[in-house]
Amino acid sequence: MLAQVDARVEEAGAADGFAGLAARRVTASRGKRLRPSVLLLAAECAGGATRHSISLAAMVELVHTASLVHDDVLDGAAFRRGDRSANALWGNKTAVLLGDYLLAHSLAIMASEGLEAYLADLMATARRMCVGQMCELRMAGLDTGESEYLDIVRNKTGSLFGFCGRAGAMSAGAPVRAAESLGAFGERFGVAFQLADDILDLVGSDGRSGKPEAGDLRHGRLTLPLIHAARSGGEGVRAQLEAILKGGDLSADSLALAREIAQATRGIEYAWGRVAEWLAAARAEIAELPDGPAKRALIAAAGDGFPLPVMAH
Repeated sequence: MLAQVDARVEEAGAADGFAGLAARRVTASRGKRLRPSVLLLAAECAGGATRHSISLAAMVELVHTASLVHDDVLDGAAFRRGDRSANALWGNKTAVLLGDYLLAHSLAIMASEGLEAYLADLMATARRMCVGQMCELRMAGLDTGESEYLDIVRNKTGSLFGFCGRAGAMSAGAPVRAAESLGAFGERFGVAFQLADDILDLVGSDGRSGKPEAGDLRHGRLTLPLIHAARSGGEGVRAQLEAILKGGDLSADSLALAREIAQATRGIEYAWGRVAEWLAAARAEIAELPDGPAKRALIAAAGDGFPLPVMAH
């Protein structure tokens, strides 16, 4: 079914001229396809994926890709998944318009397939994603606490995974309670995914994550390992972290010191523990659903098969 989703996503690049070329470029790197996978598995849990499930999965992937294009503009990122980013290739103005084009194409799929029943939920999800991104941009270094950080993660990443769970279930005709359970699974899974991704951003993933390391620190943002370190490490640790954040360009020595601080204060261990807690919460949300291959796949994805480049810690 993912091949069918990819075919729908590729329709965004069917237009003539530069818009089609640019869309083909940014959709060709397919990444993990986690969000469409969660949506399709939720549909299978709820009775079986339909044509609407596939269209919704393509919509979600386009929304996610558009958000990445916009994120790269905000962060000034030169690469995405090992390739040059849209903003590096064509400039910020074109990249913003390209992200908007992908969003417009996702809504065109909704209109052509008669999926208006999902519009309110999708727009609410898009608002949450924007709120999370805006709050992240305003993160105030050492003043960011775990609660604020988790709110950002829930909005920025968890919300779209939650939509995937709900929309997938609804597209298969699930009752409201099952859709709510699968939506809650998706949001908790998404939070765990972002927490783990942020850990890997700090400690490194041997180049397998497809993006530069220490991007958060380079932009003056603390993620959970260092938030824990700042909270538990005393004034000396806080002073070291403040110097790293105010040091401008992040040097190799500063990055090594940040990693050392996270390790010494058990911040990395603490953060992986929180990942495990969110995954357990995700599995609990669907524990009462009928057993079957799709449910077992979701349980595995939120367990030993958690889909990240590196899980050793």
